[in-house]
Amino acid sequence: MKKLPEIYKNISKVPINNNRGVYRFKNEESFIEEKIDSNKEVKETLKEIFNGLGNSYNILVKIITKDKEYETSLVSRTANNIVTIDNDVILIKDIINIKIL
Repeated sequence: MKKLPEIYKNISKVPINNNRGVYRFKNEESFIEEKIDSNKEVKETLKEIFNGLGNSYNILVKIITKDKEYETSLVSRTANNIVTIDNDVILIKDIINIKIL
């Protein structure tokens, strides 16, 4: 059988770093929490998260409700509810404070 030439292989000398770095601050709990009394400001923050650049599930948020405190990412939103990446359904009217971390 006839010997064929080898396939061209490009040798890349530049290191490929496709992974995105994630950073956490040492004093993460030392930020000042601001109380948001108006439901209008909560809806504006949700609009910023879902209509901004990128995907909403890549944005880490801290949500304080009447009953519980969540630190998670948001997946979807309806008129009355939001769904987190942990499959928690939160009523928008129950949200006291929402902050993008």
